[in-house]
Amino acid sequence: MAREERFIFRVLIKKDPDAWVAHCLELNLVTVAETAKQAESDMIDVIMAHVRYAIENDNLAHMSHPAPPEVWKDFFRCPDREEESYPMPETVLDDSLSMIPVIQANKCFYRQPCHA
Repeated sequence: MAREERFIFRVLIKKDPDAWVAHCLELNLVTVAETAKQAESDMIDVIMAHVRYAIENDNLAHMSHPAPPEVWKDFFRCPDREEESYPMPETVLDDSLSMIPVIQANKCFYRQPCHA
C-alpha cells in the first residue's frame, strides 16, 4: 500500500505595482498574474509539475534551488499566513510509485507592495 508523502513548500504571494507575484522559496519558481488567487493557483500547478517531473525522473535529490535571501526575508516578515494541502492528481501516479505525493503550501500574502 502506498504511503502519503508531504512535500512542504513556502510560497510568498505579493502585490507588485502591476501584478501579483507568487514565489516558491524552496524551488525558486515564480508565477505572475492579475489576481492573488490566480498567482497562487498557477504556483501550485507549477510546483506540482516540478515535483511530478522529479518523481518521474528519479531526481528528487536535485529538485531544490532556493530563492534569493531577500525573498526569504520578505516571507518571514509577512503577517498574513495560511497553510493548505494539495493532493497530486492521480494521473501522476503509477503502479510502481510507493507514495502518494501531497503538496503542502505554507503561504504568505502581502496585500500591498513590500519593501526590503
